[in-house]
Amino acid sequence: MHRNKQKFWMLPLSVLLLTGAALCALLLFIAARFRMPAKAAEEHPAPAAPLLDRDDYIPEPTEPPTEPPTAAPPYTMHTDLETVASHHAAAPDVVGWIYIPDTVIDYPVVQTNNNSFYTDHSWTGQRSYSGALFADWRCRLDTSDNSLIYGHNMGNGTMLHAIKNYKDETWGKAHPYFEIDTLEHRYLYRVFSVNVINGELGAAFEYWNYIEMNRTAFRDFAEKIKDSALVRYGEDLLLRDGTDQVIALQTCDSGSHDGMRCVVFAVRAADMTNEDIYDPNVQPTEGPMEVQGNRGFID
Repeated sequence: MHRNKQKFWMLPLSVLLLTGAALCALLLFIAARFRMPAKAAEEHPAPAAPLLDRDDYIPEPTEPPTEPPTAAPPYTMHTDLETVASHHAAAPDVVGWIYIPDTVIDYPVVQTNNNSFYTDHSWTGQRSYSGALFADWRCRLDTSDNSLIYGHNMGNGTMLHAIKNYKDETWGKAHPYFEIDTLEHRYLYRVFSVNVINGELGAAFEYWNYIEMNRTAFRDFAEKIKDSALVRYGEDLLLRDGTDQVIALQTCDSGSHDGMRCVVFAVRAADMTNEDIYDPNVQPTEGPMEVQGNRGFID
């Protein structure tokens, strides 16, 4: 009886031991499975990104390269002060000369105490249907903020007829400059606008009444030229009050009496009295906003 009780007690113990051993084996198997990816990662590491050699590194351009601007060609002066002086000696009302390349405009400029006499008189004072090119009696070609030169639009192409060429943008871009001489100076002007506008009293823009201006008037004048332009040639040009001097060449726009005028506005590019060749690519010695002398501006 005692031996049978001992055998009955040993059987559950054996089962318990076997179950524990099986559980331990299962745990060891599961632990081994979880460790395998780490071992695989160590055996096959991910390739590292290559280091850039700073000396050889060239960044990709963010924008396509742009062509450098083409240099503007130099301009050679044609006029001379001796011609003005000899014409002035023959006719004291001669105060200057105008020359526009590739046109017939190569004339003396006269001025008297009114704006009517030279509409039907030549520069010598003789009766003439063509008249003469004359400066507004109120302006001074050397010093006024805005000077005006008038002339007929002759059907035969003479006088100021050819300034209408500036209405053709291609032609105008090929002829950016013209020359104005006075009794003492040679000036080169750069065209910045051609306008077809009303030239009679009561017009929205009485450009002929902007001659001597304070800063406010000058800025208003420049803005009105810009707003009424048919073709603008000086998109990069900012007229500088107190520094820049403007000239306006005016003729009738057509043969009708509609009051419309073709007006070419230009700004003085340089005093060429002692120079023959103008290089537009050379910057002036003075700063871009420096006032060249006392222009008499009043705020």
